[in-house]
Amino acid sequence: MRTFVALALLIAAAPAGAGELWPQPGGGFRFAMTEAIGPARERFGYVDAVPGRRGWWSITVTCGIQHSRTGRVVRQVVGKGEATRGRAPGFGGRFDLPDGRCGSFVVSQDPRKPEDLQLSGEFSGVDECPGAGVGDLSTGD
Repeated sequence: MRTFVALALLIAAAPAGAGELWPQPGGGFRFAMTEAIGPARERFGYVDAVPGRRGWWSITVTCGIQHSRTGRVVRQVVGKGEATRGRAPGFGGRFDLPDGRCGSFVVSQDPRKPEDLQLSGEFSGVDECPGAGVGDLSTGD
């Protein structure tokens, strides 16, 4: 009986669609990352995603520089784009800014730890975005 209860608990705790990493393109998410760039300053990057065309997310990326003590934003840019999952465990995408610049991001996941919400990420192409580091993944609610 104990074995049955333990097995039932393990099955119930398995992520939806066992073997799949969350998030999947049918739902939304938010990824947030910061990077220290000097005394009391940091770069921030937020990726807000909602379901887009089949297999993709529509994303809004907000990056900028802020005072780390007060949170006061010194500079901010906002871009729009798309993201998806590739063959590697993780997801990423590309975004365009109104001033003509474009950037990209990638978030890496460990398939052995699908419940891990602190993930390695990297932004590139836009100076206001953080470089590489660890960020937090959430449902975006």
